[in-house]
Amino acid sequence: MKVTCTKPDAATRQLDVAIGLLFTDGDPLAVRTLAGAAYGILADLAEGKNRGASWRTQIIEDSGLSKKDALNILNTAQNYLKHADKDPESPLSFDEEENDHLIFIASIECGGLGHPLSFSMQAFQIWYLSMYPEKIGHDTDPVKTSKKIFPSLYIKERPEQLAHGHQFLEWVLKHKGLL
Repeated sequence: MKVTCTKPDAATRQLDVAIGLLFTDGDPLAVRTLAGAAYGILADLAEGKNRGASWRTQIIEDSGLSKKDALNILNTAQNYLKHADKDPESPLSFDEEENDHLIFIASIECGGLGHPLSFSMQAFQIWYLSMYPEKIGHDTDPVKTSKKIFPSLYIKERPEQLAHGHQFLEWVLKHKGLL
């Protein structure tokens, strides 16, 4: 069967699968590969639409590092996973919670481009804001709303956090996003 899609559609599909894998405690390398590929597409589309408009550019500028050094840090895991010819025996080490942040930024980038967020991305954003309320502020309306759905999620153990995310994702998909 032939698969045809646009780049935004490809990124959305990759993010949706990454979110599903994350919430079912799937392999963090697979999550990173999918989320990193999706984010790369979305950031490139944002840059193509308006130079300097991507979150990637903002992160680089805010880092205080050179563009090359900042990109190296941002892309270390993805580059490791797709370029086996460079240092083939070296190990990879990253905190799997980095995947949470990458998926969130990718979903924000998607919305910023004017593409509709999938139900999976919407569910993930609510879960993320409850997990990391300090990222945009405990007293913001989106965080307050997320805490109603996931009270005290950020103090639970990781397996329970992911299980709650999975249950919520399943509910959102079953009910077609009716929140």
